[in-house]
Amino acid sequence: MGNRFSFLPFLLVLFPLTLIFTFLLLFFSSDFGLVAPSGNPEPNFGNYIGLAQGITYKNLLLSVNTQTPGIEEGFSSINNSNTFYTKGLLSTVLFHDYSELNQNLSGPPSSLNQTSESIILYSFPKLVSGTWSLNVSRGLVTDFHANFKLLTVNGIEKHFIDIMNFQNSNGSSIAFNQFSNTPINGFADIIIDGELFQNKFPLTIQIFNINTIVLTIKDETIGNIFYNNDLLGITDSFKNFKGDELLIFEEDEN
Repeated sequence: MGNRFSFLPFLLVLFPLTLIFTFLLLFFSSDFGLVAPSGNPEPNFGNYIGLAQGITYKNLLLSVNTQTPGIEEGFSSINNSNTFYTKGLLSTVLFHDYSELNQNLSGPPSSLNQTSESIILYSFPKLVSGTWSLNVSRGLVTDFHANFKLLTVNGIEKHFIDIMNFQNSNGSSIAFNQFSNTPINGFADIIIDGELFQNKFPLTIQIFNINTIVLTIKDETIGNIFYNNDLLGITDSFKNFKGDELLIFEEDEN
C-alpha cells in the first residue's frame, strides 16, 4: 500500500511535464509558431492576425492594432499628393511700397513733415535670411517652421524671427501637385526676438513646382513689419512618403 501511494505523486508530476513538452515540440516545429492548416505549407496571416498585438513572421515585426481598420486600408490613404517632407532656404529683399509716400507728397503742406519722417524710416530695404521646413501627412501640416533673421540693409535694425505652430484652415486638405502651384492655407504663431508677438495669424504657404516657396502673411500688423512683402525661398530637398528625394539637381557632364 505504501509503495502504491508513493508512486502516485510521481505520476501527477510526470503527466503535466509530458503535456508541456508535447506542446513545445509542436510549437517550434512550424515556421509561424503555430501549426499551419493542412494542405497549406505557409500559415495564413489572416487566420492569426487577431491572436496577438505583435506578431513575428519571418523576422518581420508587425504591430497590429485591433481598434483601427485593417493594415492595408490604413496605408492606402498615404500617397505622393498628401504626404511629403520638404525644406529649404528663405532669402528675400523687402522693399517698402513708395507709392504711399508719393501720394503723401502731393497732399497738403501740413503732411510734409510726417512724409519726410516716413521716408527716413522706410528708406532702407530689409533683408530676410534663414531656413524653413514643412512636413505634411495625409493632407495635414504636422510641422512647419521658418527661422530667419530680419535686418535693414544698413545693418542697424536686426531681429530674430520664428514662424511656427502652423495649423490647416478648418476643413482644408492638401493635395500637392508637383507640376503647378500648391497653396496651403492656415494659421501660425510668430515669435520675434524670443517673445510671442502674435498667435494664430493667417498665413498662406505656396509651393511652386517643388522648387520655390512663397509665404503670404494676411495680417496688417505683421505685414507692416515686412513692408507687406511676401517672404520668398527656395527648396533644397523634397521627399515623398517613401522617403525618396524628388528634387534632383542635374550636373553638366563634361
